[in-house]
Amino acid sequence: MDPFSFAALAGVAFLAATVQAATGFGFAIMAVPFFLAIMGSLAAIQVTAVINFVISLVLIPRLLKGAPRRLIMYLITGSVIGFPIGLAAFRAADLASAKIFAGTFITAFAMFLLIREWRMHATNSRPERRRAAPFVEKPVVEIGVGIVSGAMAVALAMPGPVVVLYLLARHTGKQISRAATLILFGFSYGAVSLVHTMWGGMTGGSWLLAAQLAPFVIAGAGVGHYATRYLSEELFRSVVLAILIASGLYAIWSAF
Repeated sequence: MDPFSFAALAGVAFLAATVQAATGFGFAIMAVPFFLAIMGSLAAIQVTAVINFVISLVLIPRLLKGAPRRLIMYLITGSVIGFPIGLAAFRAADLASAKIFAGTFITAFAMFLLIREWRMHATNSRPERRRAAPFVEKPVVEIGVGIVSGAMAVALAMPGPVVVLYLLARHTGKQISRAATLILFGFSYGAVSLVHTMWGGMTGGSWLLAAQLAPFVIAGAGVGHYATRYLSEELFRSVVLAILIASGLYAIWSAF
């Protein structure tokens, strides 16, 4: 890989890790479209899974206290069921199809969040001022969400969007959402890395690239975790939405 391409990957990895550490999601949604375009192969999804696992290892110890354990257990149970579905989809996919699907899904996901933000502002209800209702688990629904999350984790290294959508719909608070998603990611990305190594054709080159990008990811995770204490949730959400839309549209454009 030439130095310019590696520098681009490192920059994207740092920025995406910063956003994920601060908000609880966003790394794969931001990184996958650019990794696919820069690397030009589906190995980009495998590398994304490994470095996402690194982010989780950095952040999880700080989130275990007060984490919604039963919710996480239901999501993990569903994810295990969804892994084989995602592997089958990954094996059947080609690069252009992966870019189009990822770009379309990301853009639609971002537009959903954007519309939700507009509605909140229209009713003068800012996200950080909303009082989260007590969260009550719904095992069947959450296992179903986990199945979709697990399938997308293996196929696109994106276990987060469906989980974030569900937690937003349930009006969970920031701390519960952030802890649940990041701990789930730790399990999902660790398992996905293993699945791709054993059955998905992941090579030593992909592991080496992930190791080379790890310092940038760790640095970004540290910055994001620090920044989340000082910057408002509203500002972070605005930045994330802008990056999501740009990433999704770029993925679709690069497929043609």
